[in-house]
Amino acid sequence: MKYGKMQATTLLLSSAMVTGISGLRADEVIDLGDVEIIKTTVDDKTLTSSPIYESYDPVDSGASVIGEETIKNSAPGGIDTTDLLKTLPFVQMDNSLDDATQENIQSIRPKDFSISGGNFYDNNIQIDGVSATSVHDVTGTSGDLDWNNVSGQTSQTLYVDPDLIGAVKVYDSNVSAEHGNFIGGVVNYELRKPRKEFGVNISTSIQNDSLVRYHEPRKIDDDTEEPATFDKYKTSISVDLPINEKLSLLTSYSRTQSSVQYVENIEYGGHSHDNGDISENFLLKSVYDYREDLTFEGQLIYSPYESERDLPNARDDLTISESTGLQGYLAASGFFGDTDWNSKIAMMHNDSSRESGNVRYKWDGDYLDWCNTTKNCFEGGIGDLEQTQTDFTWTTSFATALDDGTLSYGSEFKQIVAEKSRPEGSRYYLNYKANNSGYDCVPGDPTCKPNMASSQYYDYKAFDAKVGVYSHALWSEYLTQLGPVEVRGGARYSYDDFLKNHNVAPRFTASWEFKEETFLSVGANRYFGGNMVGYAIREKTPAHECYERTLTGGEAPGDWVSCKRQPISTNYSSSDLKTPYSDELTAAITIPTGLNGNLRLKTVHRKNHDQFAKSDKLTDANGKDYYQMTNDGKTDYLGYSIEWSGNYDKHFFNANVTWSETKNNGLVDYHANSEDETEYVYYNGQIMTLADMYEHDARQNFAAPLRASISWSTSWLEEKLVTHASLYYRSTYEFLDDTGENYTDTDGKRYDIYAKEESGSMTGVDLNAKYRLFERKGHAATVDLRVKNLFDKVNRSDTNYQMGRSFWVGLNYSY
Repeated sequence: MKYGKMQATTLLLSSAMVTGISGLRADEVIDLGDVEIIKTTVDDKTLTSSPIYESYDPVDSGASVIGEETIKNSAPGGIDTTDLLKTLPFVQMDNSLDDATQENIQSIRPKDFSISGGNFYDNNIQIDGVSATSVHDVTGTSGDLDWNNVSGQTSQTLYVDPDLIGAVKVYDSNVSAEHGNFIGGVVNYELRKPRKEFGVNISTSIQNDSLVRYHEPRKIDDDTEEPATFDKYKTSISVDLPINEKLSLLTSYSRTQSSVQYVENIEYGGHSHDNGDISENFLLKSVYDYREDLTFEGQLIYSPYESERDLPNARDDLTISESTGLQGYLAASGFFGDTDWNSKIAMMHNDSSRESGNVRYKWDGDYLDWCNTTKNCFEGGIGDLEQTQTDFTWTTSFATALDDGTLSYGSEFKQIVAEKSRPEGSRYYLNYKANNSGYDCVPGDPTCKPNMASSQYYDYKAFDAKVGVYSHALWSEYLTQLGPVEVRGGARYSYDDFLKNHNVAPRFTASWEFKEETFLSVGANRYFGGNMVGYAIREKTPAHECYERTLTGGEAPGDWVSCKRQPISTNYSSSDLKTPYSDELTAAITIPTGLNGNLRLKTVHRKNHDQFAKSDKLTDANGKDYYQMTNDGKTDYLGYSIEWSGNYDKHFFNANVTWSETKNNGLVDYHANSEDETEYVYYNGQIMTLADMYEHDARQNFAAPLRASISWSTSWLEEKLVTHASLYYRSTYEFLDDTGENYTDTDGKRYDIYAKEESGSMTGVDLNAKYRLFERKGHAATVDLRVKNLFDKVNRSDTNYQMGRSFWVGLNYSY
């Protein structure tokens, strides 16, 4: 079988995954039938252009590969590895991050993303094949004052410096049986291997508010944030150290930091203060070529992340949250006879805890000397939370030549321990009452002042919720040629002792070369979701309790007693649940074109079944409310894409257009915030909860119906200058919003009126340029300019400033 010229690199990266080939060495020739492919390394001192991504493997029609050279030329400033994915056709980014809020600018975490209609927490994110996916409920946060969740967490447990990535492999459909635990897609960030010659690479880059253009909202009021004043820095150093002909080491350190100026509300003094995030990466990686048929590899990466949050409308409320990851693995790979094999033992630990004061007060500003307002004033934090996840994994894979094909098979054994605890109880004192006669406060009672006292508090009790999940999976598939048709068929069996379900996921794909270098690929596959245990943690998290007391002027406050009306419990029962799964049908036609290119038309249709949903409110024998977990959730996804790639001389082009639609079935997802379940609004002629309203329509975020991108990468001036330009388009989409008007029912109760609004379309152009300042005797230096939104086009917001054109400026030295 013959393949087009543009497919050589892709086949190197993806066919090795399909057939299980492992232990590839630099400059090693691999014979895949009639195809010869040479794997090459990347020199830090060389400036060359490359395609944005490659995705034209006829069998792996859902696989896309972003190479090391492209990552060097197209990566944004900072450590946001997600930004590398936004050119891919079936990947949707978080639309909520367009606002230039101080919180958005401060965060330097990788963003969340959706693949092929799956929720952003339904992807399998990996670092060198080791899962870096959170099993906690990363959707449960409802802002800065969420007592039971750590704000700002993402679905990724380990953050890596893009400078260390050798390749990114993304699977949006037709995924091999080797991969499981997802309903969306699979993303594997592969860190580069140590080079065979000594080398040092040092880089630094900056961005601040002087390098950003802000756009005013349509209307400015007292609640509108001023444009953020900020600084961001990134520095990194890596050293390749070949110990001898067999052993090579790579060590690296990087640090990225943001500092954003916040201004206290005028009633709190109007003073300015800085909040910031700090992300660090420590890496040690080694490769030992023991002999020709046996290679050992080890890696240890530590990625501490810390974020400060000090709200402008409170005092003594500093919260410090973490997103710290640690990963290590030992791997061996080689071959014997006609069999290639790989075995890896890995550990991943994530700490996403929070430090904050354990008592919060809501006071009347009329009686405070530190808060100049007649409205409410707030003091204190929302309590410490400890949240960790530890994974232990052992994976094996084999690929054996069998008859006229390749039999691939393997296993995965995994133990996950997820834990969340509140070390000591927290309280929120509210519903103050003022009295001119004053109160006879008991000494040491912080909730009582001479002229006002709290009449109510919420008690968030200490708890320790721990969930352990053991799982194993076995997979096998056979790749063979049947005349002009290449067929890959297989299945993945999995079991875990949490849901106690035996799951079998068949996978099948066929590629027919009905004309020279022209392929029709079809696939029918089933994927089972991962071990999300957030609901089990919720079930073990006690609901907060309400206490109240009587207050009489001139007298001591009464004793605290239980409130007559307690908050609704958000406990869950999770017995006898099925594992959520997705059934997929996909088809693609790949056609060779001019400019050494390929044109692909592809469609992906998925029906997601047995998704976790929440029943209506139930009441137990003791009169307490609770929710029953169900498998009644369903989602339908349909996507079409047109992709093209080509090259001429040193110019590489990629373009794609994707139309998609994601529909929910109207049932309340178990991730819905408890506040949304108790707040009633008026929508579509009915009074309903916010949670019910949000489930009436297709998913809003991560689901723009039409997206497109065009990319051009090239080199100039005898490869002294490399430029990389990408145009992105996102169509309009509907979202639900408060109209600002109210509806009054027959009993005189007022409700906010919600209606469908339409966002504007968005077109942006990003440009990266890298210029080599000098190269002499092995020393080289380059200057980097990374421009986002080159033409400064934005959709003006009603309430928030928008970030327009922005720059990152960097300097790189290598030896």
